[in-house]
Order: sequence, then structure tokens, then C-alpha cells
Amino acid sequence: MLVERIFVFFLVIVASHQRIIFPGCKPLTADQLMEKLGNGFIAQYMSLHGNFDRNHPLYYNQHGICRSELVVEKLPDDYFPRFIRHVKCSSEEDVCLTGKSCQTVEAYIRILRREVTMLCDKDGYQRWTTISRQIGGGCECAVETF
Repeated sequence: MLVERIFVFFLVIVASHQRIIFPGCKPLTADQLMEKLGNGFIAQYMSLHGNFDRNHPLYYNQHGICRSELVVEKLPDDYFPRFIRHVKCSSEEDVCLTGKSCQTVEAYIRILRREVTMLCDKDGYQRWTTISRQIGGGCECAVETF
């Protein structure tokens, strides 16, 4: 009995560091994950396969006083959606006006992260948690904050 408890404790420690997915919990489909995320899916910023919908362009300041650029991040398998698009200043910290500098505007989106656990949800599926993720929402000339 003691050996079994030590082994389970060891598995939990290893799993928390290596993102091991234990057999027995059914994976959620993309449709189920979309439903779980609810209205948190924002097509301008998120994609399932890296193909961003042309009907949902992301407008950003390309030619203003502070230049910005699009960034596409591919997240690990334990996040949903896997592709995030956002804006960052390509001229971060540049002086734009007296006493001001170009700064990336912070925005937050909701995404899902698969939990590292041996326990399934009540229906036998993997557990996913909604988390908040900071992204760049634009670039503006602003007073420096310390």
C-alpha cells in the first residue's frame, strides 16, 4: 500500500513537470473546446489551424507615429486555440513626442489550458481550464510609466 502511494505521488510529480497526459480520459474535440470557450473565441485574434479568417482582419497602426507589426504565436498542444495573432510595437521605447515613447497597448483574451491531472471530468473527458492571456492590442505614443 505504501509503495503504491509513493508510486502515485511520483507519477503526479513527473506529470506536473512533463505535461504527461494520462490514458483513460477522453480528449475533447475542437467543437467541444469551442463550446467550452464560449464567446471567448475572437476570430481577429485566434485560429484553430493558423489560417486567420480574411473576413476578420486585425487593424493596427502600420504607418503612424509609432509603427507596429502583426505577431502570430503557435501555442503548445495543451492550449486552445493553438494560434494567437496580436500586435506589438516594432518601435517599442522609441521617442515619439517630447516626454513620450511608443508602447504596446496591453489586451487580454481568454483561452483554454489542459489541466495536468489523472482525474477526468464527470463525463470522462480531459479537464480544461479557462485562463487569461496578455497580448498586444496595438501601439501608441504614451507618457512613460515607471
